[in-house]
Amino acid sequence: MPDMSGRTVGNGQYQLIHMLGSGSYGVVYRAIDLAWSYSSSSSRTSPRTAVKVLHKAALSPSALQRVRREVSAHREMSSHPNVVSMHDAFEDKENIYIVLDYCPGGDMFEKVVDEKKYFRNDEMAKSIFLQILDAVEACHRKRIYHRDLKPENILISRDGTTVYLTDFGLATCNQISETFGCGSSYYMSPECIGEETARVPYSNRASDIWALGVILVNIITSRSPWNKAITSDRCFREYMVHENYLREMLPISEGAQRILRRVFTFDPVERITLPALRHAVLELDTFFMSDAEISHAAPNVRIAAAFCGLHIAPAGAAAEAATAQPAAAAAPPRTPPMHFADTPAHASPLASAQVFVVGDLSEEASSAASSAGPVTPVESAEELERGGPHPAAMVLPAGGIFEPLSAAKQGGWAWMKLRGLGLLRDERVVLESLSASPWSG
Repeated sequence: MPDMSGRTVGNGQYQLIHMLGSGSYGVVYRAIDLAWSYSSSSSRTSPRTAVKVLHKAALSPSALQRVRREVSAHREMSSHPNVVSMHDAFEDKENIYIVLDYCPGGDMFEKVVDEKKYFRNDEMAKSIFLQILDAVEACHRKRIYHRDLKPENILISRDGTTVYLTDFGLATCNQISETFGCGSSYYMSPECIGEETARVPYSNRASDIWALGVILVNIITSRSPWNKAITSDRCFREYMVHENYLREMLPISEGAQRILRRVFTFDPVERITLPALRHAVLELDTFFMSDAEISHAAPNVRIAAAFCGLHIAPAGAAAEAATAQPAAAAAPPRTPPMHFADTPAHASPLASAQVFVVGDLSEEASSAASSAGPVTPVESAEELERGGPHPAAMVLPAGGIFEPLSAAKQGGWAWMKLRGLGLLRDERVVLESLSASPWSG
């Protein structure tokens, strides 16, 4: 697609200034609305816009139809204060043009990964999360389900205090879905993944709520809780068995863990509703562990805190266990979401763009495509020093962090489910590994 910088489009109304980023099937330009003026009745405060240009020749008929659905959903939500405003959409013989607010602050991924903006800042973390929740709830009230909620799809003001939901490329008006693997794997609910739920139809509403829970973990810890919400994932498996797993890995408060456990329910029917989630977050006094709690916590918790710039020395027995710990690594490159079955994959978010994603609307969906979560520990300090890549989930040492299970726990549904799937080793091996592991706490 040729560079259109300097050209005017929309009957001469929009002048394309320069490219902000590009994808396989389109380009995002910073632009000026030449018809805008301070006396305009428009609610906009600036003539600066971002114009998303999609080349028709590169789009199949079904992809073209999806683009038009995206435009329709985004336009419906455009007036919400926490959704990126869409000002115009039009097409000519060659291209489709979508005119949106220009957001120079970038996306929330940068604030979470690079700046650790919300760590130990309850007021800002709560405000940001509730803005996202309110935008999603407004979508749901209009029967619009986003299906690709993640930090890359949330734009943010320069000061990091206001967020704007964007990229409605996977949005649907269907409350119930039979499309599995839709979205970005780190943010997919178990029922959306469909590998352990007999691929029964599932609620898009409940699946969006699950993604909000992962985003909340991102906001307050700059980490993702697991690679994928399936029991073959070591971290998710630990979470299913270990009631206190999140606080053994992350420097979060008991109250935050209680909220997250109401979000991360394997059964979507039991999942917290958006109004209840909003109330619980408003009532929470803090998302974070105190310094004293961190000093007595498991080594992983102190590592997670140190990654965000908070260095707390271990105290007492915790100091004796502070050996051979995993270290935190930088965030991996962003990669695209997935949408199997009726909607092919999108392209990766534009690493250099400050506006929104240009979707890859190809007809082939790759099972390797998934959005990398913000950050995660790696297996050794040496890898941190090398700056190597890493998966976006907690990586546990051999032996895991299973505690000796009581008869009641061994009879619990999670334990039996994992045992039945052959995902847990013989209990004797687990207990032997604990006796030699600094992770046994």
